[in-house]
Amino acid sequence: MSSSEYDYLIVGYGLAGSVLSYQLANRGKKILIIDAFNLNSSSQVAAGLVNPVTGRRVVKSWMADILIPFAEEFYQRLEKEFSESFYYRMDVLEVIHTIKDLNEWTSRMGEIEMKKYFTKEAPEDLYINKIIEFKKMIRISSSAWMNIPLFIDLCKRKLKDSIHFVEREFETSKLKIENDFITYDNFKCKRIIFCEGYKSFQNPLWNWLPFVPAKGEILLIECKKLPENYILLGGIFLIPIGNHKFRVGSTYEWNFKNDLPSEDGKLKLFTLLNNFLKIPFSIIEHRSGIRPTVKDRRPFLGQHPDYGNVYIFNGMGTKGVQLVPYFGDHFVNFLIKNEKLNSEININRFV
Repeated sequence: MSSSEYDYLIVGYGLAGSVLSYQLANRGKKILIIDAFNLNSSSQVAAGLVNPVTGRRVVKSWMADILIPFAEEFYQRLEKEFSESFYYRMDVLEVIHTIKDLNEWTSRMGEIEMKKYFTKEAPEDLYINKIIEFKKMIRISSSAWMNIPLFIDLCKRKLKDSIHFVEREFETSKLKIENDFITYDNFKCKRIIFCEGYKSFQNPLWNWLPFVPAKGEILLIECKKLPENYILLGGIFLIPIGNHKFRVGSTYEWNFKNDLPSEDGKLKLFTLLNNFLKIPFSIIEHRSGIRPTVKDRRPFLGQHPDYGNVYIFNGMGTKGVQLVPYFGDHFVNFLIKNEKLNSEININRFV
């Protein structure tokens, strides 16, 4: 194989692209990456929250018993390999404000499949006079947050000898698909995998898939009197990232004009935060990005119905940190070993 020939061309190097390229490179595959860095990509902006319980409906997150342990083992193994920390286990405290919500949570906590996530008492005294009055706090274990931009950068540095990285926008018009290979500019690859997030919604190869992109905005604040031991959820999330700083979010906007931060989004987050905290805080940063969310809330993995060497690995939505490692491994086994894809995530469900 010449220097310009590769096993896989991966389009996009966010969380999905970085994990998948790592997993393929570990199987001895030669990888070409094409990606133009975007400060407002979902992977650069995302809070990186891992939570086994979906608070709005108070149900266990889809496949949480499998996905979260797999992700945790994967990230902790890479932390040792990279000699740097980026994945932080931290319990969630769900802040309950109404009797109705408390009854709902109490009912769910008694269910057999949920019990293991509610094994400890919440340290409510830590938050008296620091946040608004609440009925109760529910402590959720097996939760965490991840520094996604750092992880992506570490992967890129680790794989510098296994991948060729081209930092520019991918242009579909330059892609030539043949029966046994694809070409792009002067590069020749056996297969191409699209991991381009919400941009696949605009890609003529994939615009038939039911993406429902959602713009989200997030704040970085400093709050010196707020405890940093737990992630808080209560209409908004507050994730302590060290040195009295917290990620706060997030908004959901389905009809948006661009991926830039808006004054409306900032005001909404500030108002929510101001109504939640009883102690001073200051806003350090305001960011926004577009999530590759999906109509049925399941990822998009699989082979293009018309081209046997064109694939997609996308649609991880808001739970990418816990979804990507397991389904990346699953997808690699599909590509290399021809193992069958999980029907819930296979794009064949829309063909």
